[in-house]
Amino acid sequence: MKVLLVDDHPMVRMGIRAGLESTFGEGVEIVEAESVEEAIDALAGGLFDIAVLDLRLGEGSGLDIARYITESDLSVRCVVFTSVKSPRSLIAAFESGSVSAYLEKDSDLEPLAEAIEATAKGFSMLTHSDARAAAAELGSQGALDRNSLTKRELEIAELIADGLSDAEISETLHLASSTVRNNLTTIYQKVGVESRTLLAGLVWESRKDLDIL
Repeated sequence: MKVLLVDDHPMVRMGIRAGLESTFGEGVEIVEAESVEEAIDALAGGLFDIAVLDLRLGEGSGLDIARYITESDLSVRCVVFTSVKSPRSLIAAFESGSVSAYLEKDSDLEPLAEAIEATAKGFSMLTHSDARAAAAELGSQGALDRNSLTKRELEIAELIADGLSDAEISETLHLASSTVRNNLTTIYQKVGVESRTLLAGLVWESRKDLDIL
């Protein structure tokens, strides 16, 4: 079994590699990468069975690698191993088309080894049910669906979260004050809030995953 291990922290990679080699022995060959670019170069240059992906990789995301695998029609299956587990990132991992397991990092590598073994045998530990549960969790949290807003509405919502007044937003976006107010009313209706503070909270929460989605 050939595994591509992608994580931008050398000590973390070292620990994961040691754990997997201890578990699988000579049955595993591990190639390391610390960035999206390195991972894609490795995938282009050799055949892999499994890719173990961290989500936050400096300027990129492990999901970029998962999507590349799907778009390139590679047979590699992915196991996400991350410290930033969230409903949004789980849904994005499922929708990438190549992720078979989604795990949160902890001190025990046994679940990761089990996920890799199951994935290598063709089983998936990330299912439609998991994605639906994550979507339900987002709904219960009152999460902001960025796709529900127009580009202009999203710009205004972001500026609200940055603390700008209607007048400052009007000046920044070169809009009439009435246009800002009308857009803000529409935004409130779309996201189900009634105040700037609540809207700002939703925007702040939604920003947490932007660098990995």
